[in-house]
Amino acid sequence: MSVSIFSQVRKYVEGFCAVLAGVGFFLLIGEALLSVTSIIGRNTIDYGVPGDYELVQLLTAVAIAMCLPYCEFKRGHVFVDFFTLWASDRLKHVLDAIAALILAAVSFLIAWRTYVGMWEIRDYSESTMVLNVPVWWAYIPLPICFSLLGVAALFNFHLECSKRDS
Repeated sequence: MSVSIFSQVRKYVEGFCAVLAGVGFFLLIGEALLSVTSIIGRNTIDYGVPGDYELVQLLTAVAIAMCLPYCEFKRGHVFVDFFTLWASDRLKHVLDAIAALILAAVSFLIAWRTYVGMWEIRDYSESTMVLNVPVWWAYIPLPICFSLLGVAALFNFHLECSKRDS
């Protein structure tokens, strides 16, 4: 029964992560269109999109963070297996489980620190230079995304531990 609940929760969390990755994808597409529009404007009418660099900078951080949890669920990170080619499957599962646990810990640490940093930036009223957009707005999704990355890593840790036992 607990395996069924575990797989159901995993399915819902993975679905939410897929939606976040989709939003991140569309943010990146929007950034590309913004950049192209600004470049064409600068080269044709001598006027680009004001604050395009600021927007690209803020949106890139958000878009990448939104894609990371889904990437972890799909095991899409780069693996360097050069050093473990000689290792048994059991040792590879142990190493993958340890890596997933470390990723989870680091992800939760980053989530906590971006949350704290978001409030500090808000308290200092830091904003972008050209558009005067509050920088802390871009930090709002980051703790959520990094927390989900940690959760995805814990799901993969569980998966690796169950592979190791079988």
